[in-house]
Amino acid sequence: MEKRNSQVASWRTCFNTDAGKRVLGQILIDGGYFDTDLKTEGEIAVQNFVKGIVKNLGIFNDPKDVSGYIQKLMELPNKEV
Repeated sequence: MEKRNSQVASWRTCFNTDAGKRVLGQILIDGGYFDTDLKTEGEIAVQNFVKGIVKNLGIFNDPKDVSGYIQKLMELPNKEV
């Protein structure tokens, strides 16, 4: 567990700068993280790789823990639509 926490801390340090956040955002977009209509095996493989990055950031570690993921989403700042 300590090794895992250290890994998450390293990933978060990497992306927790203004530049890192911009890069992470572009990775999520380019990697199809938000896409729901992926058609090719290649697109799905890239999206799965991006999901691995999200997992390494400690955001969504257990696919069975949907409530934990939802909690993280609810912690995001509320933006008016």
